Amino acid sequence: MITGFPSPAQGYEDDKFDLNSLFIKHPAATVFMTVDTDRYRGNCIFKGDLLIIDRARSITKNSLVIYESEGQFVIGRACNVTDGALITGVITNVIHTVRES
Repeated sequence: MITGFPSPAQGYEDDKFDLNSLFIKHPAATVFMTVDTDRYRGNCIFKGDLLIIDRARSITKNSLVIYESEGQFVIGRACNVTDGALITGVITNVIHTVRES
């Protein structure tokens, strides 16, 4: 005899939620970086955010990239990167931690 209601999650228990398959397309060329400044608030990137950077992804002029300039890593659009700066990868995702004030 069956009593009660079936679980609303019934049928979904075998589905796995894999962040790697969602966020990482080139595992061998993916790196992570934590932002240590609030300088990039205009791009909705805040201090403490985790960046997922794909070094194998094709760069377009509007790609948000990490580049090295004068020994520092900088975030910017590829079209604004100055001559001589080395683009190290394309930012594909930003993981932002919600903080209560």
